[in-house]
Amino acid sequence: MSSPADFTICGNLGKACSGLSDVFLVKRLPDENLSALRILPTEKVDYEKIKEEVWFLKWLSHPCIISINQIISVGSDVYVFSTFCDLCSVLHVVHNYYPYGLPEKAIAQILKNLLLAVQSIRCSHILLHSTGVVKLTGFRHCVFLRHNELTGTDDVLHNFDAEISDELLWLAPEILKQDLYGYGLPSDVYSIGITICEMANGFPPFSDMDRLQMLFEKSKGTIPRLLDCTTLPDKEDIERNQQIRQRRRFSESLHVITNNCLKLLPENRWSVSKLLTHPFVKSIRKNRPFSSLLPDIT
Repeated sequence: MSSPADFTICGNLGKACSGLSDVFLVKRLPDENLSALRILPTEKVDYEKIKEEVWFLKWLSHPCIISINQIISVGSDVYVFSTFCDLCSVLHVVHNYYPYGLPEKAIAQILKNLLLAVQSIRCSHILLHSTGVVKLTGFRHCVFLRHNELTGTDDVLHNFDAEISDELLWLAPEILKQDLYGYGLPSDVYSIGITICEMANGFPPFSDMDRLQMLFEKSKGTIPRLLDCTTLPDKEDIERNQQIRQRRRFSESLHVITNNCLKLLPENRWSVSKLLTHPFVKSIRKNRPFSSLLPDIT
């Protein structure tokens, strides 16, 4: 265990854990490497949840998943040091530089990396580095899905974590239904589809609705769509922000992969392995620096 004197705070990066945790940019001593520091107050954040997330992240060890460098206890707080991504989250990039949505090539690169590390998906959980690296974070609600050797299928889940209520927009209809059929891996694929819409449109689907209306629309099978000249009406009286979206055209390939993620029935959604074979994803042979994909940031 290191002491708090082993780093200096360089700036505030924002909040995490539904606003319960502060995140800082820190310089580690003596090598002066930059890290992201989450300060988790145990009186606000469930300590067992903290241990569970840390265990998952250490066990997963994947290049597209955020890595934990060090953990220390300071009084009643837990300090978690992790990899620093200098562009912060996709949500940060969208809100500050691309309010009408990201360029399609950037979406393709993010999606390919995202499919290699699927869990708890939304723009605020996807971190970007200027070199082109994409990291997935936000594993507080990560769970195991065990493979049933007798049936050859993955077990399903039925539990619903009350703390996940701030992620309802990204959750699949079968999770929200809470019925006897449960949910499994296809539910993550639905969240990928919602996140594609969030990246492309600049906001998550259903965010303009109250919670009850959102639940109704999802349960009846309303499928979100990408907003461009093929899906928006060609009218002069539409709002200015929609006029900007109406003048662009996403590729048919992006429309298809998004629709295949957002099918109402889980069995009709493509698997992650199949999504990785789609031409839209395969068009990314290797990661490019985000300075070339997101020029408005530089």
